[in-house]
Amino acid sequence: MHDTELTVTTPRVELLRWPEDAARRDELAAMGVPRLLLLRDDVLPPALADDEDWMFVPADERDMWARLQRLARRSAARDRLPALSDGVVLHHAGRTVILSEGEGALLRPLIDHFGYLVTWDDLRHALWPDDPDPDRRVTSRVSRLRGRLAPVGLEIHSVRTRGVVLDHSLDSSPAGTAGATPEEL
Repeated sequence: MHDTELTVTTPRVELLRWPEDAARRDELAAMGVPRLLLLRDDVLPPALADDEDWMFVPADERDMWARLQRLARRSAARDRLPALSDGVVLHHAGRTVILSEGEGALLRPLIDHFGYLVTWDDLRHALWPDDPDPDRRVTSRVSRLRGRLAPVGLEIHSVRTRGVVLDHSLDSSPAGTAGATPEEL
């Protein structure tokens, strides 16, 4: 019997002093490396990107570790994008779900803009470019699709009056949001 070593790779998270490391922050952001900004208590935090966080120093080691782990998990999750094959077969996180053609058509622009807002107008145009009033149909289809995505660890978040965002489930169990309403998400 051979001893085998299991190597688990987690995304690296860089610690930066703010504002002293501002140039390095820009370099790391361009490379997609998550960043934890360390601030003195007399410095205001900058506007943050999705892949960074900040904290005042000196800081509790446990708090710093928790923030580093959260940034690493979020970065790893962002690297696992869903895939849609044949327009109806969704693959994500080692799981597969078969969708209807309409659900697949709705999901395509959400995957193409994964993690970002897709407006209601963009969804309407993608599904029914010639229909002047498809509002009820698109919201109904989003509602049905939301439940179909839960088993593969994906969620659709509604942004009131603006559109929706497809993202990884915040719950570690993929089915954790199956019955959630938009207000609960």
